[in-house]
Amino acid sequence: AVVSEERRKKMDYMLKVFYRYGSIVIFLFALTPLPDDILFIPLGIMRYKFLKAFIPCLMGKLLMCFILSYSGRYSLEIVKRYLGEGGEIWTTVVTAVLLILVVYAILKIDWEKIFLRYIEKNKEE
Repeated sequence: AVVSEERRKKMDYMLKVFYRYGSIVIFLFALTPLPDDILFIPLGIMRYKFLKAFIPCLMGKLLMCFILSYSGRYSLEIVKRYLGEGGEIWTTVVTAVLLILVVYAILKIDWEKIFLRYIEKNKEE
C-alpha cells in the first residue's frame, strides 16, 4: 500500500468532509486561475469519485471561459473608447500597470487566513 492504515483513516475523514463541500471547492478552483493539480492529485490519492470531481470542474471551466470571452468582448469597446484603437505605447503601459496591480493583490492576500476564517465561521453556524 502506498498510504499507511493510520494515514488512510485520516484521509477517509477528510474524504467525508470533502464529499460534503468538495463540489463547491472543485468548482471554485476550476473557475479561478488556481492550479488544479494542487486539488486533483490529493483527490486521486483519496480515491475520490471521478464524476464527482469532473462535473464541477467542467462547469467551472466552462463558466470561466464564458466570463472571459464575454468580458473580453464587451471590455474591448470600453478599451477602444478610452484608450483609442491605435497601438499607442501608453496603452501597453496601462495594461502592464494593471497586470502588476492584480498580481500584487493576489500575492498579498493571505488565502490561508481567509480559508481558516471561513471554516471558523461555518463551525459557529
